Amino acid sequence: MSPTATRAYPHWILHLLLLALVCVTAIAWAGRADAAGSTFYVDRTVTGCSDTGAGTAATPFCTLAKGVASLNAGDSLMIGDGTYAETIKPAVSGTPDSPVTLTRWPGHSPTITGATYGVQIASRAYVVVSDLTFAGTILDGIYVSNSNHITVTGNVVTTAGQPRKGATAPGISLRSSTASTVAQNTSDHNSSHGIYVSGTSTGNTIEGNEASWNAEGWQRNANGIDVIAPGNTILRNVLHDNEDTGLNFYTGGNDNLATLNVSYNNGDHGIDDYNVTGGRLIGNTIYHNCTSGINVEGTSGHYQVVNNISVDNAVYPAYNGISCARRAGNIGIWDSAPSTTVVDHNLVWLSKTGTMYVFGSPYKSLQAMQAATGQEAAGVQADPKFTDATAGHFQLTSGSLAIDRGDSGVSGAQDHDIVNAARVRDTTADNSFAAGPRLYDDLGAYEFQPDAGSGPSAPSARLSVTPTSGAAPLQVSADASASSDPQGQTLSYVFDFGDGTTTDAQSSATAAHTYSSAGSYVLKVAVTDTSGLSSTDSSTVTVTAATSAPTARLSVTPTSGAAPLQVSADASASSDPQGQTLSYVFDFGDGTTTDAQASATAAHTYSSAGSYVLKVAVTDTSGLSSTDTVTVTVTAPPPPPTNPSFVGSVANNYSTSPHTSGSLTVWRTGGVSAGDLVVLTLQLSGTSSSGTVSGTDAAGNTYAQMASVSDGSGSRLVLLRGVLSKALAVNDRITVSFPSAATYRLGGDEFAGVTVPDQVATATGTGSSFSSGAAQATTGNEIAFGAVAVPSGTSAPAWATGWRNIGTYSQGAQYLGRAYQLPVSGSATATGTAGGAWLAAVVTLKQ
Repeated sequence: MSPTATRAYPHWILHLLLLALVCVTAIAWAGRADAAGSTFYVDRTVTGCSDTGAGTAATPFCTLAKGVASLNAGDSLMIGDGTYAETIKPAVSGTPDSPVTLTRWPGHSPTITGATYGVQIASRAYVVVSDLTFAGTILDGIYVSNSNHITVTGNVVTTAGQPRKGATAPGISLRSSTASTVAQNTSDHNSSHGIYVSGTSTGNTIEGNEASWNAEGWQRNANGIDVIAPGNTILRNVLHDNEDTGLNFYTGGNDNLATLNVSYNNGDHGIDDYNVTGGRLIGNTIYHNCTSGINVEGTSGHYQVVNNISVDNAVYPAYNGISCARRAGNIGIWDSAPSTTVVDHNLVWLSKTGTMYVFGSPYKSLQAMQAATGQEAAGVQADPKFTDATAGHFQLTSGSLAIDRGDSGVSGAQDHDIVNAARVRDTTADNSFAAGPRLYDDLGAYEFQPDAGSGPSAPSARLSVTPTSGAAPLQVSADASASSDPQGQTLSYVFDFGDGTTTDAQSSATAAHTYSSAGSYVLKVAVTDTSGLSSTDSSTVTVTAATSAPTARLSVTPTSGAAPLQVSADASASSDPQGQTLSYVFDFGDGTTTDAQASATAAHTYSSAGSYVLKVAVTDTSGLSSTDTVTVTVTAPPPPPTNPSFVGSVANNYSTSPHTSGSLTVWRTGGVSAGDLVVLTLQLSGTSSSGTVSGTDAAGNTYAQMASVSDGSGSRLVLLRGVLSKALAVNDRITVSFPSAATYRLGGDEFAGVTVPDQVATATGTGSSFSSGAAQATTGNEIAFGAVAVPSGTSAPAWATGWRNIGTYSQGAQYLGRAYQLPVSGSATATGTAGGAWLAAVVTLKQ
């Protein structure tokens, strides 16, 4: 399925939801005329724009910065035509009756592109961001942090960040923000998650959005919506063709409600729940995802999975045909989840042989799962009879066994479906399996509407384009307002400009677009009524090429200094004689280059002494280029510190269920500094005595094994170390992979002034004392790090004199102790007392 075809799918859904939102917003504003503030205007394309004026419609401001700085509570900023490489950063909060509003000037088409963020809202309240387009931002397109009562609605966010390691960014993010709404937005082709909800964010509603084609590129990690915060509502969203999961709940994402979402063609799960509790997955439609359609795993529990439709998951390649040889099943309840999870009133179906269901164990049929577990008493294995699943139309058709089968009494059940259609009884359907106060709720996201007579006729599409020819860059206006519907139904419009750019379904019959390259393009509009019937019209646009190359101008600050030397390269003084948009490629002369980017600035750190020629290549949209260079001189860095030190504990974590990996989340406010050494201490039970153990973290740092000892009874103690080339921030994750183990305990500690292990000693034994054997410090002035694991002890271990106790991490009768000596000359032995069998290790660490 092509990107254009799938993005056109939810046009009528989004139209109806947007129409409802507009009506509600209009009523709300009509009731608060007494709270109306001033309206300011920005339009950099107006010849007479001025940042020294009053920002009126007649004489608008030229810059977003001036417009935003003019706002007080109750004020609105209307943003006009042009592209703006500025971050919108509100300086004030609104009030419940007088919000601060940032929106598109009606009839105009602004784009915020190339800025660090499109919108950055930090520690604010009652701010509205609506109907704007954000493209190619360096970081998040829309970034909200430590705020409340923020409304983000009707925006288009695309291509945030870059799909390469260390440069990815989500389209829209809520970070430690509450009581906010993200609704009716389109977030696609971003280099991380389409929508990201994290930290202490709670009480938020994520509704009616479309998130698609989001991908990090260098690893499978980008989700349509990613939630790692508790107590939020995720409903009526359409999530498809994302690199990883459509809707992902990860550690920290407890007690969330996901209902009436459609998730299909994603590279991992339709909905994934990992190490989370108290979730509700109610009435979702899940189709053709790479692995388990609905997935509850790890330490997850206390879940309700009710009224869903899950079809053809984990049996066909999804998302660009990638392999799906991972967890199977239309619905998969794994690991510790089955004991506290309830599944019922779900429909499952496979069009080819595969695993139908997993509830602790895999089952080829729903009947086998019901017989073995007693779950899914009202479940059904049957073809849902979708309208056209391959085209992305998941409405039910007559005769589907999903009709009138739901439990309307389950917590989170809705009385209207994804397109706000009311629940209705189909008298031809058997509702004997239905439950709750309404015995006619359908399964999945759509409520079947019984046939009320002959079907409607398709609308008639009519398109005009002005102008139809000219030199690049050529801005055109497309107008489909002459289109009509024989039933008088409301129409939605999708414009395809023929150069790979399309709009999402919109209520406006007009759209503007700029062609940046020469060529002949077929501009097409697809017009769809509320019955889902469509027609198209098209017009040809001819664009001729520009002939003069741009002029590159580069400045660098600073141009000299000691390694590591961080420099800022600025090519914003570059220009194009045709006024075309420019892209920039920076070559730093040390083997590092950027991809082509919209931003005229770039930062880089030179790690070694030398003379480097930093070059920028500036290219316009006609493909014409020029370059400029600046020489950067880097001297040798100062000598490394000579006195090693213990910085502090990073974090601890454990699991009592089988895993092949574990993780830590950095808890310390200051994070972990670049250049420091992190020692990871891993205690495993129920595992093999050997096998590779390694780690990585959110910044791309790696961790290698430096000591391992096992007792032959399934217990193993492993020490890993990693020198951070990039710092870790609070809430960043460190992940360790290991052979399958029944349980694990994991701790992390940070040291400065040391980078590599010197000598290692390990031992196992039983009794009231432990001793690792001696490890030599060959260079003097080293740190000794000791660890002891007690698989089943009667008391916590205690360290001998001379050892500084970092802490003992205990779970039941299992103990994991860590300590250090500083500085060390000669040898060190990890020794002390412990009740029971033990495994001990010591390692000396040097610069």
